Amino acid sequence: MGERAVLDVDLQWERNNEDHHTDAFHEDRLIVRRGQPFVITLSRKFEGNLLQTLSKAKLTAQTGPHPSVSSGTKVSMDLNGEKQDSGWSASVSPSGKAVSLTICPAPNALIGKYILVLSESSNRKTDLGKFVLLFNPWCPDDTVYMEENEQREEYLLSQDGLIFYGNSNNINSMPWNFGQFESGILKASLKILDQSLEHRNDPGKDCRQRNDPIYVTRVLSAMINSNDDSGVLRGRWNGNYSGGVEPSKWTGSVEILRQWHDSKCKPVQFGQCWVFAAVGCTVARAFGIPCRVITNFESAHDTNGDLKIERVLTEDGPPMKESVWNFHCWVESWMKRPDLKPGYDGWQASDPTPQEQSEGVMRCGPVPVKAIKEGDLTCKYDAAFVYAEVNADVVTKYRTRNGILQDVLSKDQVGQNISTKSIGKDTREDVTHLYKYREGSKEERESYMNAQVCQQFDLSIEDPGDVLKGSDFVLYIRVANKSSVKKMIQLQVSSGGVLHNGLLDNSAPQSYTGEHFVSPGEVLKVPMEHRYMRYSALLGTSSQLLVSVLLTDESTMARMMEKRIITLQDPKLNIQIVGQPRVGKQSCVKLSVKNPLPEKLSDCWFGVEGANLTNGQMLTRRISYVGSGKEAKTRICFTPIQSGPCKLMATFYSKKLGYVKAYTNLNVSK
Repeated sequence: MGERAVLDVDLQWERNNEDHHTDAFHEDRLIVRRGQPFVITLSRKFEGNLLQTLSKAKLTAQTGPHPSVSSGTKVSMDLNGEKQDSGWSASVSPSGKAVSLTICPAPNALIGKYILVLSESSNRKTDLGKFVLLFNPWCPDDTVYMEENEQREEYLLSQDGLIFYGNSNNINSMPWNFGQFESGILKASLKILDQSLEHRNDPGKDCRQRNDPIYVTRVLSAMINSNDDSGVLRGRWNGNYSGGVEPSKWTGSVEILRQWHDSKCKPVQFGQCWVFAAVGCTVARAFGIPCRVITNFESAHDTNGDLKIERVLTEDGPPMKESVWNFHCWVESWMKRPDLKPGYDGWQASDPTPQEQSEGVMRCGPVPVKAIKEGDLTCKYDAAFVYAEVNADVVTKYRTRNGILQDVLSKDQVGQNISTKSIGKDTREDVTHLYKYREGSKEERESYMNAQVCQQFDLSIEDPGDVLKGSDFVLYIRVANKSSVKKMIQLQVSSGGVLHNGLLDNSAPQSYTGEHFVSPGEVLKVPMEHRYMRYSALLGTSSQLLVSVLLTDESTMARMMEKRIITLQDPKLNIQIVGQPRVGKQSCVKLSVKNPLPEKLSDCWFGVEGANLTNGQMLTRRISYVGSGKEAKTRICFTPIQSGPCKLMATFYSKKLGYVKAYTNLNVSK
């Protein structure tokens, strides 16, 4: 007989992907999870007993640029079903006229792209095909194992969610399309690992550590930002976004990751903390690591590691930059920590936003959330920095004209209302108790007592309620004299824009300085009027309105400070789905919004985006202008590709109003 017949291989990717919870990737290739078997079918015409031939063969699975047994990037298996030293196993069994080859990767196998090679006893080698191996939260022996199904649904399989923002007095949510299963996202995610500094410096060492979700998470923390490498996103906070996209415009991770991959790894412009965190969450979920976005309100940025935030005021007003951010986002990833002492498994905080260097690179974490709560600052990685974000002491000083620093009593507290999306619901879950002890504990009570030293006054800024963009409103500064004597006080009030990271801008500045007598028991209320035309410059930016009050007791020169951040509310963006959306059929949505400003809007557009609805892209429609008090309307069509529950996210933009966002949940029929 002439040449031996070619071995026919069927990777059965559709069935295997469904069994491994990877069918949502919508990719025509084999994607499986470690610690779980998958089956491929082999057949060969015009040859004897294939099963007997294969029983003497060896199977090799290899990954990385230079696979080797010594590095763990190449594993060899006998086809007898016995677990090899590598933890992998393989077996053959009859399947009609064909042979089924069952392969079970080790639960601690390296993740990434693999090639399967069959070596028969005659030294004949056959390339059986390629597959991608991911972490497996369904496998009890995998270090990312997550026991509850509803948690896996939310933190791994869900392609959309909510991210919380605003300030501790006014918490808002924005919808986000994580889109980890959209076309091209897994390819981009794997490319991130190959572009890391670790891989460039030593590809073999990098690949053999990819079995460890701790290592992978730390690499992602560095690679989502572009400060030290060809990472995904470039950050910008100064308000100038020319040459890129304003961070507030993004509604999902898909466009960002596709653009980065398709541009040969050129950093995408621009991101801020919620964008960095959301993209990091997308990649972690694509790899099979359960992940969620966390928002910390009143988040401290400790630059020198002393766990204190020092703010110095002068007679000229507040500092140019607050060291406490209105809010800051990072991610938590679920995994065991065998490298640490017992008790630190579970949620691990990591932060891809570039803030401070860790081991010479802009990255942070992963660090156990439990270690933050316990104050274990020696814990890997970067425990002290994350601890300060939620626990740092805020020390406020006043520098007189002759240079003397005096204490200012301030009620600022960091680490408030730490938030994430609830499981299976579009509501906020408060997870502050996971990071710090609850109010009323011994530790918290001591802190509270220290902050209440000998107050002679009760100083506050009254809550104005919901303030719609375009409205005029009045803020009242309230001072109560709690002493038994008449007091002369000075009030210095400033009002202006502040970005979420505490950077003050020069938009809409207002100030007031005045002296007042306050009798014992008297409550003084000082109005501060805010008209639209004074604060209108804030609306086209990401700024909120920061009002700060410095009170000086002129008899003792003691000072105290209070501040309030006002979030100006967007108008309601109305979403109406036309008919019942069905897979493969065009569906449409009606969008409308009323212009609340006392002037017209120009150069406007509507946009919609949703996982499995818009192919990872934002579909847009432009509107030339919208008159004051008038309603803008449009209709946008889309074609769903998968049945089940989805989120459709909508955006309305104008330069004067900024980005107005909303979402609706819908259920796509087959």
